[in-house]
Amino acid sequence: MNKHALRFCGNLESSQEASELRNYQPCTFPPPDDFYVSVDKDGNPLSKYSDDRWDFSAYGSKGFNFGKHKLTSKNNDLLKQLIFLYLYHMPLFPGKVQSVNHPFYTLAKLCKLADSHNVSVDQLYRFPRLAGDVMKYFQPAQHEKLFGVLNSLLRSEEFLGWKIADAAFIEELARHRIPHINTQSAYIPPRLWMSLIQSTETVMDAFQTHQAAFEKAWVWISNAYRHNIENGYSQMSPFHNSEVDVNYINHSSRKPRRVYPGGSKAFFENYGIANLLNQWVGYVPDPTYDTAALSSYANLVRDCAFTFILAHSIQRVGEGLSLRSDCFHLDYDPTLGNIGLLVGETTKTDPDSDARWVVPTSVERAVNILKFLGHLRIDNTFKSVTQEFARNPYLMTGQIECWHRGSTSLNLSQWGLGKFVEKNPLVFEEANFSITEEDYKIAYQLTPRLTEKSWFKVGGIWSFSAHQLRRTLAVNLFTSDVPESVIQWMMKHKSLNQSYYYGRNYTRLRMNTAAEQAVVTESYRATIRNLSEIADNTLGENVHATGNNLINVDTLNLIEKRDHKKLEALAKKGEIAARQTLLGFCMTQSCEYGGVESAVHCAGVDGSGPCKDAVFSKRNRKRLKIMYDNNAEELNDLVENTPRHSKLKAENEAIEVYFHATS
Repeated sequence: MNKHALRFCGNLESSQEASELRNYQPCTFPPPDDFYVSVDKDGNPLSKYSDDRWDFSAYGSKGFNFGKHKLTSKNNDLLKQLIFLYLYHMPLFPGKVQSVNHPFYTLAKLCKLADSHNVSVDQLYRFPRLAGDVMKYFQPAQHEKLFGVLNSLLRSEEFLGWKIADAAFIEELARHRIPHINTQSAYIPPRLWMSLIQSTETVMDAFQTHQAAFEKAWVWISNAYRHNIENGYSQMSPFHNSEVDVNYINHSSRKPRRVYPGGSKAFFENYGIANLLNQWVGYVPDPTYDTAALSSYANLVRDCAFTFILAHSIQRVGEGLSLRSDCFHLDYDPTLGNIGLLVGETTKTDPDSDARWVVPTSVERAVNILKFLGHLRIDNTFKSVTQEFARNPYLMTGQIECWHRGSTSLNLSQWGLGKFVEKNPLVFEEANFSITEEDYKIAYQLTPRLTEKSWFKVGGIWSFSAHQLRRTLAVNLFTSDVPESVIQWMMKHKSLNQSYYYGRNYTRLRMNTAAEQAVVTESYRATIRNLSEIADNTLGENVHATGNNLINVDTLNLIEKRDHKKLEALAKKGEIAARQTLLGFCMTQSCEYGGVESAVHCAGVDGSGPCKDAVFSKRNRKRLKIMYDNNAEELNDLVENTPRHSKLKAENEAIEVYFHATS
């Protein structure tokens, strides 16, 4: 391999040039054991190639734990080579260090399988009879991604110097492929949903009762740690050996180690939070689990508040994790009163950078709790934090307290509801989530394929996932009087087909929601905001695809007069519409085209000519240029006329039409 072709591909916000960082370029491939693969924000080395765990917290990733998989020395070494290449070979790099986690787990599973057959993973393709075992080892839903990883590595064989699978072995794998049918996220029966929400509310109630005491305890411990570290004490905890005389004769120049007489037991009791920690995280006096209990409780409250937010907002997990402390807004409506909004960024099909989700005003409490915990952790951490981050942290702040062992990012990038519920039986008592006959009947009506799940049975324990919260709220909205186009807007999907996926079978069960009117009103206001932006074209920021202004004179007059009441009435009747799209706006209430196809149809590269309802927005130019370049790079590695190649080619043709129209 030409080692000079390898450069670290990740992006680090650092004052140093990338080429100056210790992990920039290896001298050989594979690199020597003492080569640093990761650095922190200041450029200080973190992990060596030989380490069992590579720490990439500075890059927004939890890193790669090779030791966790307990592979043989040979396959562990080969796995490291593969992940190193993903990080240093641009054609393999997926854009973010965090995104390398997918190939890491896929390849670790392959190495584990190879170990079970006493072969090294680079010899796997020499045993075609193992193809069936490989495909059984992976879930059908993972097969497509497995093929993607293997094909990418095969194209990089000249750089890697070996391969896992050749073309013949990949064909043999395809022969054993099991068709995958997407399983719809389950609808959570009302009783179970209420049990989940009431459990989170109980935890939040208890926290707010003891919030002041909790804060005082947290700050005291943080200050004690800081004092002991700054004065050079190896025993940093104020609870360990707290009865030992710390005024050493040989160290009379430094201040005494800060300790708490009686240790953590006396501390938590005196601060009034001992019972709180015992009730919710099972804390009993234990010198090995003192400050850790405080962190566990903070995580519990944080995750309960986050669950409450997701259950009431139809957000994806990624969208929830991207929320900042200033995300909650109150919008006053003369008829409805205060309307709660979460403002953030969508992460899937809608490019709206000021995305809004209508929520009950009760969500503000959960947001305030997360805001409090985030600031408490950031204000007392030893980690480097920017002023902007300190001022407005993410709601889901990581475990960054000074007593925490290990590395945690400032903000969480992954979160799972199922694991959270399972790990906290003191909060989510198993008996409350046992499936009754009525639960079974309701869930089956709305998600028939749940019978494929082993846990789905009367007497079984409901298995939660975050996406279930999203679908459950969507179904409840569908079964009320909220218009379909409003659901489409609220779920941040471009086509009703996507929204219907979550609401299929919704007519089998009818429920009501208090947020109904607020959701409808806010969707109409989104239409008015978009229309106002299109109409206010003084800087030539918007271009009508066919050259014709689609806003009639009467509507323009109402916009100029800021007569929002009449505009809302028109939006409600469906007489005016303006939805955001990839290229700008669409002037219809709904469109049968969604995702990538919407751009293709808007620009007319599907053969029909530019859509008469399309408006191109110049503010999307930067985002589309990045997308165009990424597509072009990927197209170079794809076989022509394959579905993926055809899709990206059509998308780039649509973007070219956009560039021509807006230039």
